[in-house]
Amino acid sequence: MISRRRFVQLGTVAGAVVGANSLARADAADSHLPLPPSVASLKSMKEQAKPITVEERHERQQKARHLMEANHIDALLLMEGTSLNYFSGIRWWGGERLFAMVLPARGAAFYVCPAFEEGAHVSRSPAPWKVSNPTSALGRKMTTPMRDWLKA
Repeated sequence: MISRRRFVQLGTVAGAVVGANSLARADAADSHLPLPPSVASLKSMKEQAKPITVEERHERQQKARHLMEANHIDALLLMEGTSLNYFSGIRWWGGERLFAMVLPARGAAFYVCPAFEEGAHVSRSPAPWKVSNPTSALGRKMTTPMRDWLKA
């Protein structure tokens, strides 16, 4: 007699095989369909795309600062994802360690990351916040921009 564990294992494998086979057939069938005329007539516009400049990112930060002042917000903490990319150009999609940008309403933006990762970001970061012992709040060593911002 077959055990429950073996039954579930075989069922899982069989389901994966059937599902993969169905997906493969669906992809093959869809690849032979002609594009609609409205899509087929589109022309590439990639030559018109321009990289976002440092000045444009600075303007974005300034606009955010004006909105923060108007709404009595002291700072924004931007972690991995689209907001960090929008304001800084840094593409960081997370992990087990913190990497963040603090955008204060007044003063220079600064970055927070473990000290051993500073080299990976130093070209993009004006002054990262160094964490000598990431597990201890008392073991944190701050650079001048963060100290100045905290005093303000």
